[in-house]
Formats: sequence, C-alpha cells, structure tokens
Amino acid sequence: MLAELFWVTLVAGCSAAAVVWVLAVRIAGTIAASRGGGFIVWSLAVLWPFGARQTAGVSTETSASLNKMLVGFFIAILVAIASMAVYSNLTFVPPTR
Repeated sequence: MLAELFWVTLVAGCSAAAVVWVLAVRIAGTIAASRGGGFIVWSLAVLWPFGARQTAGVSTETSASLNKMLVGFFIAILVAIASMAVYSNLTFVPPTR
C-alpha cells in the first residue's frame, strides 16, 4: 500500500513538471512571437522556456511569473525523484542465492 502511494506521488510529480513546462513554453512562445524571433529563438523557447525571463523588454510580471514557474518545476522534479527513490526501496527484492 505504501509503495502505491509513492508510485502515485511519482506520477503526480512528473505530471506537474510537464504541465509547468508547457505553461512556460506558452509564455516563452508569446515573448518570441512579440519579438519576431526566428527558428533559433523559437527553439530556445521550447528547450529552456525559463530563459525568456531575461530577455529585453519582458515585463516584470511576466518575469516574476516565469521565476515562479521555474521554482515550481524544480520542486516537481524533486518530488518525483524522491518518490522514485522511496518506491524503489520499498519494492526492492534481494536476489536469492
């Protein structure tokens, strides 16, 4: 029962990280579109959307929003990693000799 709880926590952490990433990509895409960026700007917006907070002309609210999303992303990753470690320890079966 405890292993299933950490499995659910692992899935929730990975899902939260994916959702935060998609929301950040939407904001970074909006910033890239407003700047009229080319392929490289759009690629950077998809690969690391949190970097858009440091571009010129970004409002303080947008920058603060991306900063909060960055913190939320790392918290979600940490929850997923910790849950994975606990789940693997709970389901470990020692090899037989």
